[in-house]
Amino acid sequence: MKKEIKMKEKETGIEMVARLVVDGFEKIEQKFSSVNSRLDGIDSRLDGIDSRLTNLTIEQGETNRRLSSLEKKQMGTLLSLDETVHRNEFDKVVRRVEVLEKR
Repeated sequence: MKKEIKMKEKETGIEMVARLVVDGFEKIEQKFSSVNSRLDGIDSRLDGIDSRLTNLTIEQGETNRRLSSLEKKQMGTLLSLDETVHRNEFDKVVRRVEVLEKR
């Protein structure tokens, strides 16, 4: 009889330890679940940041292309200015020609 009582007590002790272990694992699982949900939120924010960076990179490329185009046009304008006669110089030449024609 004493053996049976001890066996029941041991089983109860083992069951209690098993229950404590299960409770511990459940608490750990809840904490991991909380951490995973936070990480999912961070992942979604990082995805948003990635898409914004991609858009900025595309826009920067477009800006660089437009700037290059403007620089080329500016160089062309500067070259054509070297070949252009200013209005006041042209007027001086017209007056000289008029004077020469009157002679």
